[in-house]
Amino acid sequence: MLVTASPSADGLRALAAVYEQETGIAIEFVDVPYEQLATRIILAGQSGESTFDMAQVDGFTLPQIVRGNGLLALDDYLAGDDEYDYDDFPEGLKAYAKQDGVSYGLPLSTEPYLQWYRTDLFTELGLAPATTWDEVYENADALQSAGYFGHAGTYAATGSAHHFNAVLVGSGGRLLDPETFRPMLDTPVAAAALDRYLGLVEYGPSGTPSATIFDAVNSFSQLEVGQMTTLASGWWSTVNNPDESPNAGNFGTAPPATAADGDYTPAAVLYGWVAGISSASPYQDAAWDFLSWALSRENVSSFIDAGAPPPARISTTSDPAYLEQLPYLAAVGESVETGVPIDRIPEMSQIISSLSQILNGIATGQTSREEGLERAQDALLNILVQSGRYTG
Repeated sequence: MLVTASPSADGLRALAAVYEQETGIAIEFVDVPYEQLATRIILAGQSGESTFDMAQVDGFTLPQIVRGNGLLALDDYLAGDDEYDYDDFPEGLKAYAKQDGVSYGLPLSTEPYLQWYRTDLFTELGLAPATTWDEVYENADALQSAGYFGHAGTYAATGSAHHFNAVLVGSGGRLLDPETFRPMLDTPVAAAALDRYLGLVEYGPSGTPSATIFDAVNSFSQLEVGQMTTLASGWWSTVNNPDESPNAGNFGTAPPATAADGDYTPAAVLYGWVAGISSASPYQDAAWDFLSWALSRENVSSFIDAGAPPPARISTTSDPAYLEQLPYLAAVGESVETGVPIDRIPEMSQIISSLSQILNGIATGQTSREEGLERAQDALLNILVQSGRYTG
C-alpha cells in the first residue's frame, strides 16, 4: 500500500498487523512524500505496471488521478459486499469518494473544516461557539478585550484559498458555478465572505497575515488563542497531544458558523483521505478484501486507538463511546450530513494555488480587497477558459 506520513497511515499499519495474524497475508507499506502521492498513482495507471496495489488518496486530488486512469472503480465491489455496509455512510461522504458519480475510494478519514474554540477561555468569559458570523466577531471582541487572541487563521500564499472557500461555502456561495464552471468571485456573497475571512486577521498573533496552516495550528495549540473558524477535524490528536500542546484537553469543536447570503444552502466543506485500489494492480480482489475489512464498522475502534481520525460512519458519529473518546465526532457527524467537497475538476489545484497567492497579497496589504477579488475572478476565468472547462 502506497501511503504518506499521517495518523491515517498509522491506523492502517495497526490494522494490517492484525490482518496478517488472522489471514497470514502481510501488507507492505511504501511511504512517499505527499507531493509525490498522486503522481505515483497516475504513473502506475498509465504504464499498466504497478509497484503497489492500494493507495492512500487525498480526496482533493481525485480529479487528476481519475483522469490519469490511476484508480479502479469500486461500485461493483460496493454493490456486492454487504458486510462493508456502505449504507452506514451519509450521502455527502459517499460523494466525497466519487468522481463523476463513480466511486473510486473508500472513506479512510473524514476531516471537514470545523469551528474550533478553547473551552477554558469560553467558560471563563461566558461565551458559546458561534452559529453565525456576527457571533464569531462578538466572541473575537470579547476574547481580545480580556487579553487573549481572538482568532488564529491561515493566510499564506499556499493553501489559504481552502480556508477562504470554507467561509464562502458557509456563507451560501461557491467558487464556481456548479453547472457552467464560471468563477463566482464577482458576486456580493464572495465579497461578504472575503470581509469575514480577512477581518479576523487583526485578532491574531504576530505574523498572522502570512500564517501557514502549521503556523496557525501552532499558535492555537501553544498560545492563548480563543478560536479558529476553519480547521480540519483531523488536527484533533495534534492539538490535544499533551506532549505538544500546553492547552491539551481544553479544545472543543462545533459546526462552522454560517450566513445565508448566497443562493446555496450554507454548508461545511469536506476534506479527508480515501483509500483506493490501483487500476494496474494484479491483486485487486485481495486489495478489496483488506480495505473493506480494515475500514469496516467493526474496526473503527482500532483507528481511534491508533490516534487516527476514523471514517465518519453514521454509526460512529452517533456512538456514545466514540463520542466520549473523540468529542469532535459530534460536530463531524452534523457537518457531513449536508457537507460538500470542493469542486471536483482537475484545474482545482491550479485554482487554489493562484487564489491563495492573491489572498495573501490582500492579507499583507499589497492590494485592496476590491482589486484582489477582481484579480482573482480574472485569474480563475483565465485558467478555466484555457483548459476549455468554461466556454462562456
